Amino acid sequence: MFYTETEAREKVLEAGLELLRSGLIARTWGNISARISEEEFIITPSGRTYESLTPDDLVTVRISDCSYAGDVKPSSEKGVHAAAYRKRPDARFVIHTHQEYASALSVLGGVFIVNPGRGGSVYLGEDVPTARYGLSSTKKLTKNVEAALAEHPGCRAVLMRNHGTVCVGRDSEEAFRTARHLERAARRRYFAMTGSLYPQEALEDRPLSAYAEVLHREIHDEFDRRYLVFDDPSINVILETEAPFIKTVSMSGKTMPAYIDDLAQIAGPRIRCLEADASDQEIAHAVKGGGAVLLRGKGAVCAAGSEDDAAAMMTVLNKNCMAALLAGAGYRAIPVRVLAGALEHQIYRSSYSKLAEVGNAEETDG
Repeated sequence: MFYTETEAREKVLEAGLELLRSGLIARTWGNISARISEEEFIITPSGRTYESLTPDDLVTVRISDCSYAGDVKPSSEKGVHAAAYRKRPDARFVIHTHQEYASALSVLGGVFIVNPGRGGSVYLGEDVPTARYGLSSTKKLTKNVEAALAEHPGCRAVLMRNHGTVCVGRDSEEAFRTARHLERAARRRYFAMTGSLYPQEALEDRPLSAYAEVLHREIHDEFDRRYLVFDDPSINVILETEAPFIKTVSMSGKTMPAYIDDLAQIAGPRIRCLEADASDQEIAHAVKGGGAVLLRGKGAVCAAGSEDDAAAMMTVLNKNCMAALLAGAGYRAIPVRVLAGALEHQIYRSSYSKLAEVGNAEETDG
């Protein structure tokens, strides 16, 4: 039996708040849907915070062609959800997450085998495939996810290369269990692959905010550093972080490519690494217009229009550094192509600017 429309709307709203609490997504990244018939599902709208949603904000979408009724725009990844329902007829709930360890492993491509002794295979199937890369919100991405589901008929989760995950369930509870088991399996695999490169401090599971210091434009005169960064009128907040993964990667002193397309979107396809004693002028140039820069052996500086935006940048920078450690361990971690990353960044900046003009600046929901 499918959810009634009322049930579906309630379940999706509950799931959005639970995803935030669980750490499987942040802000508006990710999306959720519930199936109400053979032909339709209910999905979260595009670019809205989960805390602000009401049942009327959710959108009904047709599985066959992704058409929808009304003025509210559905999630830009509605096609991925439709593909999941087409290939998993028993699925009644789909969540698209940006969870850390699974997202980091997505840069490797291929398939990882689930350890049946850990119980994960009950919810994940015997393996978890990785869908080929496609730009966010495109038909290519939808086709790639659909192909991965078709080629691995027993799987309940798919990694989206350089992006995130899709998890399906016969109800919301099962979809959540799938996502949680996927993250546990991905974390175990990540530990095993990175070995001695893995920063031991990260085992403490402290929040990223514990490693960050935030400077605000309105009180920046209190600080004897970074003042030149605030000469850029688009920057109101500077966040300095020594988060373990970020600090570890910064030790290389090398420019880091965007392995995770979320980072390409908000900071561009490459993140420079400056020397630890870089001047404010060098840092200001590196983060002009809002962005991030690594400081060798120290961590990173994130600059943005708001504290929320700076924290989001730190979150995706951290995931990107997790992926970079896989490359450092000798694995074939494929970054986002420079042209694709530049296009993602351009689209994001354009969309963000338009949203900012109407006072509703949020990330895309890819």
